[in-house]
Amino acid sequence: MRSKVLLHIAVLVALIAMLKIFAQRAIAHDSETGILTFRNIPLGAVVLLAVVLIELFNRRLPIFPYILVVGSAFAFFAASFYLPPKGHSHEVAIVIAYLALLFLVSTALIVPFSSNVRVANILVVLVLISGIATIAGFINTFSNSGRFDGKPEADAAVVLGSSVIGPYTPSPDLKGRLDAAAELYDKDEAKKIAVTGGTRRFGTFESEIGARYLEHIGIPVSAIITEDKTENTIEQVIYAKRHLIGKLKMKRIVIVSDGWHLPRALLMCKWLNVKAEGYASKYKMSFQSELFNRFRESAGLQAYMLFGA
Repeated sequence: MRSKVLLHIAVLVALIAMLKIFAQRAIAHDSETGILTFRNIPLGAVVLLAVVLIELFNRRLPIFPYILVVGSAFAFFAASFYLPPKGHSHEVAIVIAYLALLFLVSTALIVPFSSNVRVANILVVLVLISGIATIAGFINTFSNSGRFDGKPEADAAVVLGSSVIGPYTPSPDLKGRLDAAAELYDKDEAKKIAVTGGTRRFGTFESEIGARYLEHIGIPVSAIITEDKTENTIEQVIYAKRHLIGKLKMKRIVIVSDGWHLPRALLMCKWLNVKAEGYASKYKMSFQSELFNRFRESAGLQAYMLFGA
């Protein structure tokens, strides 16, 4: 009897954590429709699947999966407190939340089909779920939907931030993004260039170093906008929504980044009601680096769809 009560409490805790993340995401992104938006569907579907299966088959739950269900539910709940609404998200919390959901769903899927669950079975399902999600995310990084064609011209080309390697030197991938934005400006396909990035490097901000580079290659200062508050992609999309579109009343913006990064950035734009198109940098990195970045984007895509991070 006590076991059933604890199991029901664990299910309730998982649901509360889900609703907490829903509410945080709505607050963070100035949602016009509250928490009942389609961007919350992936997380809701995952949690509800686990909850329904656990409730249907809790009588057959052996001791080891039982411990996993209870532990995962409370780990998920604890992680939800470290996925705050202002765009900053703790990477450790994201990992814990994702693993907790994997354990929760995997255990819930195993129980209906086996009365003798072993650790190996759980690991197999974990690998299967995470593998399918990772492959799907990897394939998505090759998406070309929503790409800018130059007609009509954009009010601004928004360069998403990346690292720098000196006080006047952007990293090769950031240089590629800046060159792409400069190309749009030179072809009269973008009126302004907005350089984002609030991480401090070499005594200044990444965006300032990017702006110096643009000036160096001939872009007039009057055409460059910089911001120094954002530290990740979602914050930069929110900046575009609040400042460029909201405050400056821009009608058409283009997100400039690497090709493998644009699908996630454009998904963020779509889910935050930001009308934007994408323009890919022409920078070509090594095969190993591109493979690594595409798989990292796959994980990032899952983290955003589930937790808004």
